[in-house]
This record gives sequence, structure tokens and C-alpha cells, in this order.
Amino acid sequence: LSLYMQTIRGYTAFEAGVRFLPMTLAIIATAPNAGRYAQKHGSRIPMTYGLLLAGGGLLALSRLSLETPYLFMLPVFAIMGHGIGATMAPMTAAVMNSVGAERAGLGSAMTNTSREVGGVFGIALLGTVLTTRLRDVIEPALAPLGLSPAQQAAVADAAGHGNVDPALLATLPPELQPRVVDAFRESFMSGFRVSLVIGGLVLLFAAVLANRFIPGRAAAREVMAERDALAAAMEV
Repeated sequence: LSLYMQTIRGYTAFEAGVRFLPMTLAIIATAPNAGRYAQKHGSRIPMTYGLLLAGGGLLALSRLSLETPYLFMLPVFAIMGHGIGATMAPMTAAVMNSVGAERAGLGSAMTNTSREVGGVFGIALLGTVLTTRLRDVIEPALAPLGLSPAQQAAVADAAGHGNVDPALLATLPPELQPRVVDAFRESFMSGFRVSLVIGGLVLLFAAVLANRFIPGRAAAREVMAERDALAAAMEV
């Protein structure tokens, strides 16, 4: 999404960051309440709910075009932020409740580690999907333009890194430059859509797993009862 905002829509890094603020603010507003809900009622419902919203948001964003107004993206970003906020704090609560107070440090460390590793692998996987699809689409798109084999290979290689260098464009005939840019933009969008669909489907699958395996209200009540009993015993 950051690449789309800057490479396709032409926003600066700051302008793109500002446009993601609805997602950030929704996370900030939702996470504390979701955490409190999970402590009382279990993490299953908020995690399932949040993952459904986040996955559905990615699927909705996969329909973005070259000219989609930001006003369409804004509510989707806010809904996704709400879903992410509803997922993250209850997920932490589920981990901490499962390991107990005596292993709280271990549970917290494993949660943060798995989150960071998942983020790295997720970015790498979706980035690879995008660039692979981009390369597959841009090569036949460049074929009718009459570029030399060397020029075509140079453009395809540059596009595979997520952009077409203006210095490379300057070496092409002026009448072909806008057509090469259009071919790159369309190819990027093809890979962008596929990667977001994959990401959305992964989150929807995660919602199914959360609904199936994450403890619900009964387990949360047992944990609360154990804590109350422990606190009472310590007071005695």
C-alpha cells in the first residue's frame, strides 16, 4: 500500500503517511477496549471479528485502480485499523493467559518475536508475489512498443525493483516514454491486486483458526477465578 501511494499515486512519503492516519487512529482507539473485553470475555470473539475486518479490508483494497479517490480508501483504512486493534491486544491477552503469571516474560517475548518474524516473512512473500507478477505482465506489455531487446530488458529489470528510473526513461524516445510508464503502472497494479488478495485470504483463514482454537468466555472466567483465588491466598 505504501508503494501504491507513492509510486502509483505520486504522494511523497509524508503525504502517504498522513493518509494512513485513519488506520493508526482506529488502532489506538480500539486496542485498549479490545484488551479489556478480552480479559473479561476471552479473546475468541474480538480476534475473529478483527481478523474478518482486516482481511475484508485487504480484499476491498485489492479493487483499487490507478485513479481510485482517497475518499474510498479512507473508510477502508479506518475499518482495517479497527480490526487490527481488535486483534492485537486480545491476541496478547490470550498468550499471557495461556502461560500464566510465572512465565509472563517468556510469553511476552514469544509474542513479540513471532509478530516481528511474521511481519518480515509477510512483507517478503507479498513483495515477491507483486514483483513476480509485475515482471510477468510488463514483458509482453513492452513487446509491441518497438523497444530494442536491451532497452526492454533494462525497463523490465528496473520495474522488477518497483519503479522505473527517470534516467532510464530519458534514454528512450520521447513518444515511447509515457507508454512505458503506462505499461509499468498497469503491471504494478496487476501484482498489487494479487498480493492483497493473498494477504486478505490469509487473514480470513486466520479468523477461522482464531474462532476454532482461541479460548472463549468460559476459559477467561476460569483464568479470572484462578487469579482471584491466588490473590486471596496471598492476602491470607
